Amino acid sequence: MYCPKCATENSDETKFCRSCGSNLSLVPQALSGHLPEDPSLKVKRAVEGAIKRRRQPDLARGIRKAFLGLAFLTIVAALFLTRGSSGFGAIWLLIPAFLFLGKGIAEIVTVLSAANAEDQISRPQSAPSTNQLSSHQEYEQMSPPSVTEGTTRHMDPLAERRRESN
Repeated sequence: MYCPKCATENSDETKFCRSCGSNLSLVPQALSGHLPEDPSLKVKRAVEGAIKRRRQPDLARGIRKAFLGLAFLTIVAALFLTRGSSGFGAIWLLIPAFLFLGKGIAEIVTVLSAANAEDQISRPQSAPSTNQLSSHQEYEQMSPPSVTEGTTRHMDPLAERRRESN
């Protein structure tokens, strides 16, 4: 086997090049096309999969966020009704309340609209029957004028003489 770094010939059992010291243990696997997978790639794929699952809208997560927002609103309402010593500090709880409520409702709407769109795609669309089509005359009235109609008049020598005489 030859070293990929310095091209020195080595025996097939050699793990390191005798000239430059490069690692030769993976060369036979590289030539056969069966390299071992890098463990960091497995971790990277797992993280990317988790991120992808996290970004997909989920109905349960949307409901959970919406109820969490409602819980914050309930706490704020209870603090204002009891008029405890919290004062105006409870108003800051409205920020996470509306944040969670908005994100939850948005995720629920996204899931439901995606399901509705998927249902529309899977449902076969039927062609209109002959009784539903309108008469042919309506389509003739809607047809645009011919493009060549105006250009042929300009090329006609008789029409040109008529214009000059008028």
